[in-house]
Amino acid sequence: MIQSGLLATDARLNNITGVLCELPFFDSLNYQEENVNSSNSWGTVTPGSGRYTTQKHTASTQYGTICTRGAAFAADMLSQYETGEEALKNVSAQLSRKINKDITAKVVSQLTGLFGTALSANSLNVSSGTPDASNYLNAQNVTQAKYLLGENANDVSVLVVHPLVAAQMEANGMLVFQNSGGNVEYASNGVGITNTQIGYFAGLRVVVDSAVPTVSTGVQGESLGYTCYLGAPGVIRTGSQFPLMIKQNDDILSLQDVMSVTYSEIHHVLGTSYSGSPHPENSDLANAASWSLAYGSAQSVPLVEMIVNTPYGAVAP
Repeated sequence: MIQSGLLATDARLNNITGVLCELPFFDSLNYQEENVNSSNSWGTVTPGSGRYTTQKHTASTQYGTICTRGAAFAADMLSQYETGEEALKNVSAQLSRKINKDITAKVVSQLTGLFGTALSANSLNVSSGTPDASNYLNAQNVTQAKYLLGENANDVSVLVVHPLVAAQMEANGMLVFQNSGGNVEYASNGVGITNTQIGYFAGLRVVVDSAVPTVSTGVQGESLGYTCYLGAPGVIRTGSQFPLMIKQNDDILSLQDVMSVTYSEIHHVLGTSYSGSPHPENSDLANAASWSLAYGSAQSVPLVEMIVNTPYGAVAP
C-alpha cells in the first residue's frame, strides 16, 4: 500500500527535531457576506454601520507523530567458513522489502485509529455477517463511499483492497452476459483470458495489499468484513527525521558480525492531529483516542474507509 501513490514526500517533514511535527494551516475561508447599498445604514455584520466590518481568517495547527524503529542482527563468524554463506548479506538483500511491510503495518494501524474518531464520518460499512451480493464490492458501494466526501468525491483515484476482495473482482472480470429468453443471466467465462489483473475498478486504480484489516461481527461462523481504502494521491504525507542508518561491526569476544538498522518515519494524513503517547507503538496509533480532526470538516480529507464482504472470504473462528 505504501507504494500505491497514496503516500507523498513532504519536505516539511524531513530533518526535523522533537517527537512531534507541527504543521500549521489556515482554516477554510468562512466569512459573512455583506449586503451593500447607497445608504449610510447598510451593513450585515454590523447592522446600520454604513461600512464593511473587517473579519478574521483564522489559522490552526495539526501534529504528526515521529516513529523511530529498527532491529539488530548477528551472525557467527565461524558459520561463514563452515557453510560458505554470509547471513548478513542475506539480511541486507531482504531488508528493504521487510521495512516496507513493517511501514505498511504502521500506516494501517494509524488509519484504524483515524477512522475510529477523526475520520469516522468518512467510513462506510456495507458488510454483513450473512452477506449477499449487495454486501460485496460493487460500483454502487464504491460510489456511495466516494460521495461521503461530498463535492470532493472526484479527488479520489486510488482503491486499496485485500487479495480476497481482488479475487472477487478478478472473477467478475471473467463474467459475460447471456440473454436467455429475454432474461439476462451470468455465465462463467475464463476461456481465452490471458490477463486477469484488475488495473481499475469504477474509475479507481486498484492496489492489492494483504495488510489491510479484516472486521469481525464477533459471532462464530459469520463472515468477516474486509477493509478497503479510497483516497487521493498524496493524502498521506511522509518524511524522516534522519536517513536510514545501518551500522555494522565485529564483536571480537563472541566471534560475531553484528549489524543494526534504525530508521525514522513520519506518516501524516493532512487535516488530522495526533495527541497520543510519544514514540508510539502500532497499538497506540490504532487507538482512536489518539486522534482528532484538525480541519473543520472530514470531507476536506480525501480518504475513505469502506468495509465489504467477499464470496471468497473467511468466517469468524
